[in-house]
Amino acid sequence: MTTSAKPSVLVLGAHGKAALPVIESSHAHGRHVIAAGPKRFCCCFYSRCVNERLIYPSAEFEPEACKEFLLRYVARRHVDTLFPVGDSATELIARHQDEFRRYTHLALPPYEIFRGGRDKILTLQAAARAGVAIPRTWYPLEQPLAEIAREAPYPCLVKPAISAGARGITVVRSPAELPGAFETITARFGRAFVQDFVPQTGMQYKADLVMGRDGKVLAGVAYEKLRYYPPGGGSSTCNRTARRPDIVDAAARVARELGWLGFCDFDFITDPRDGVVRLMEINPRFPECYRATVAAGLDMTELVYQLAHGADPAPQVACKEGRLVRFLPGDLLWFLTSPDRFKDLGSFLDFWSANVSYQLTSARDPGPIMGYMLENLAILFDREARQSRFRLKQALRR
Repeated sequence: MTTSAKPSVLVLGAHGKAALPVIESSHAHGRHVIAAGPKRFCCCFYSRCVNERLIYPSAEFEPEACKEFLLRYVARRHVDTLFPVGDSATELIARHQDEFRRYTHLALPPYEIFRGGRDKILTLQAAARAGVAIPRTWYPLEQPLAEIAREAPYPCLVKPAISAGARGITVVRSPAELPGAFETITARFGRAFVQDFVPQTGMQYKADLVMGRDGKVLAGVAYEKLRYYPPGGGSSTCNRTARRPDIVDAAARVARELGWLGFCDFDFITDPRDGVVRLMEINPRFPECYRATVAAGLDMTELVYQLAHGADPAPQVACKEGRLVRFLPGDLLWFLTSPDRFKDLGSFLDFWSANVSYQLTSARDPGPIMGYMLENLAILFDREARQSRFRLKQALRR
């Protein structure tokens, strides 16, 4: 049983950047914060906002052991609220949420609805029903693959219905390549689909929402993805909050179509061929650039906390635009490797202005960036983790 008189909050995925704003908000509201991760060195373990640390079995590689460990923990420690962060942990908690709700509070939609955000095929079909633009998409379960091969433009993409990041996304350059690529992806990932390749030269956006009951938008923000590492299209290293009510509205329409409750993250891209902003996918969890919601003046974590406890919180409507959020190590790598480094030099050199904040770097709380460095040093001595990261970077370059 926890010794603190404060309500305890358990934040999973403490090795990810997304967990830090969740931890900070929970600490600011006077809660006892337990940061949990699947390895010894997690960047968020070292934040001054953390009261306790917990290491649990990997949700990705040991899901059953992870579930049993966490169920025992929340029952024994009387954890007030559970925040899953990261793909694997959020999927695991969502799948077994009824068991976890016996011991703790959490804000997730029923698993059938959660799966609609996790499964790209279900997401895209929901977007089409909601009248939200998506890239041209073909579903081989509904149409013969040979017919799709004749209709699709080239290059096109074969994508798994469920995967994390860019894993499994394959570029197909001719009709002859499509059957083999589709067979390979379905053998490894399960259901897959074919999609028009949208050139990556248009502005990409994220939209983060908290959906209340009855389809109410409790908070929403859109932000531009200005820079990436690798530069050709990896993880964003610099984001800027933007006044794009059209994008927030499109995301909300998809969320309502799905029947969503709680937090959700949406990826959009501007198609440079016609200027239309199209939905690419949903991430039904806190994204790595979740700090952008804080920069916009929103406390989405507190809204999720209130929803977890059955409350009907008032919407947060104030949203600051033009706020930059940087992941400094990644942004430095972008500058070292991008051929366009001098085209955006002014923005890159804007380190200290009032509208700039950082995902992990803070003079008031230097622990997380130090923990990030320790975490990456540890990877150098972990062959499996090193190979996994290398494979992901290779996939992002394709």
